[in-house]
Amino acid sequence: MTDMETQAAHDVLDALRDSMDGVTMGTPVERIEAAGRARRRRRRIAGVATVAAAAGLALGVPTYGHPSTAPPQASPATGAAPVHIRTAAYEVESRPDGTVRLTWSKQQYFQDPAGLQAALRKAGFPVLIKVGEFCKGPHDDGSLDPSGSGPGVRRVMKGHRQADGSVVFDFTRSAMPAGTELFIGYLNPAQLAVTHGRPGSVERLVPIGTPLVCTTQAPPPHA
Repeated sequence: MTDMETQAAHDVLDALRDSMDGVTMGTPVERIEAAGRARRRRRRIAGVATVAAAAGLALGVPTYGHPSTAPPQASPATGAAPVHIRTAAYEVESRPDGTVRLTWSKQQYFQDPAGLQAALRKAGFPVLIKVGEFCKGPHDDGSLDPSGSGPGVRRVMKGHRQADGSVVFDFTRSAMPAGTELFIGYLNPAQLAVTHGRPGSVERLVPIGTPLVCTTQAPPPHA
């Protein structure tokens, strides 16, 4: 018998001893058979578990653990995460329908134009805000309605005054033509003294990425 055959014989004897572990000559035959069946079941179960674990590793499927927390969903209309920004002068809030609501105090609305511009952009609404300067696109005829709004603006922003005197505007990005942003030009105090607040601002839809034509000449007052 070769060394390999001898080792194989020892392995068989070891396996037999393991299978008979705890069984004595005085043990009934039924108990011996039951013990053997139990060992075989345990080995089959262990084998199945090992195969399943290996399959999980091969497929990259976790076999246990906690599900990850989903990140906040961006608005399907704007692609931006929901925001709610409140300052002493204004409040900007994303809405479920994809619009952005701006609420401000009429006495403080022009105190932080840069902050307001940043807040609206963060909410996914493209806007350019200036004070005392009024811009239009190179092919814009410059027409304004009595409130200071250019063509198409009424579809993009709608406003109303609340009982406490604050003003609410709802901005709808989906109503804007592709490649445009909303320009808002607030009149400075000297210009407001001439128009008496009518209009108090100029709004236009202007092209993005195109040089604008700007002036400090305020629109004429409207009674």
